[in-house]
Amino acid sequence: MDYLHQEIPSQKVSQARIAGIYLFGAHRALDPDFINKLSLETIKNAFRTKARCFHPDLHGGRPPETVEKNRQWFIKVKESYEILKDFVACQTFEPEAAVVRQKRIIAVGGAKGGIGKSTFAANLGVFLAAQGRRTVMVDLDLGGANLHLYLGKTSVKKTINDYFSRAVSSLGELIMPTKFGPHLIGGDSSQLGSANVSFSAKMKLLKSLRELDADYVIIDLGSNTSFNMLDFFLAGDSHLVVTTCEPASYLEAYNFIKVGLLRRLNRLFGEESADPGQKNFGLQSLIHEATMSPNGSKANNIPALLERVKAGYPDYLPLLRETLAAYQPYLVVNQVIDVQDVPPIIRRIQDVARKVLAIKVRYLGTLPFMETVKRSTLNLVPEVARNSRGPLAQRMAAMSKEL
Repeated sequence: MDYLHQEIPSQKVSQARIAGIYLFGAHRALDPDFINKLSLETIKNAFRTKARCFHPDLHGGRPPETVEKNRQWFIKVKESYEILKDFVACQTFEPEAAVVRQKRIIAVGGAKGGIGKSTFAANLGVFLAAQGRRTVMVDLDLGGANLHLYLGKTSVKKTINDYFSRAVSSLGELIMPTKFGPHLIGGDSSQLGSANVSFSAKMKLLKSLRELDADYVIIDLGSNTSFNMLDFFLAGDSHLVVTTCEPASYLEAYNFIKVGLLRRLNRLFGEESADPGQKNFGLQSLIHEATMSPNGSKANNIPALLERVKAGYPDYLPLLRETLAAYQPYLVVNQVIDVQDVPPIIRRIQDVARKVLAIKVRYLGTLPFMETVKRSTLNLVPEVARNSRGPLAQRMAAMSKEL
């Protein structure tokens, strides 16, 4: 059922998303389209699946503490089922509240500099804005912020640092228009320690990104694999990794995809878990040992890790598999001179990701090397704005349809 154009109280939507986390997992419940995809049948199916995992009568032979934990979890699952069932049944009778804007966060990352991430992000934002979508671009390259230059601004008065220092009361206060269509929240790496954001400030920012008044929020990220940068990347609904055909670039692209996954897995069951009900420090310790410690050779790939989880923590295996299935980053190959170089690179990354990481890497598209793009960047004019029907605009159109 399509709730996008119905008038739904935001409190009910938030309640439905929280309930959805228990039935469908955080990654699905926080998807912008989650509400629109809800139906009584999908809710019932999800409840049946969770009930088989946690109903105490089905796991009587296990230790008492495990049975009790399953019982508590089943209560939450049952309550969530009732909330979502009522939500679907009642929406056609809620005409008095404001329409909830659905948004999509697109994170643009990559672990190597000089590959055109910001150029790509800026042109994508200009294209989406030209289609009538309210687009907000956020410069989260905390160590080398320059997205404003790609949108024709030589400087910005207020930046993301003003949000971190509480000089402004909300992230939305930093939004400024650009002459090429998208709005901008600028960055500033001129201050010492700009890239060192506390955990609480980071989590507040990620929540605020979800609250921005926009159809699309595009996050332009830095070229590193710090925890902050990875968490910004993982905050996206779509994860775009930019690379070129140079070996150093596409090897780093794979590495960025890999460490992004490892970061997500290491946050899944520990203190930083999005769902307090799924914390399990024994399982968190196992995942940390397998993916981050020097002794990680005990499970040197994700399929091996899954086998260890199956043996030691079988109740959590469905959630782990669901997390892997939800992480499907897109590859964008930029500055391509010979298009025949691209397929072998894509196949290589996809094959290794499938075998070693147990994930699916998608191919979003190729952007050819163009002198006009280089010149437009030097002139502080996005190529898509300069030539709205040119080759780059056509590529952006194809990519936006896929997204």
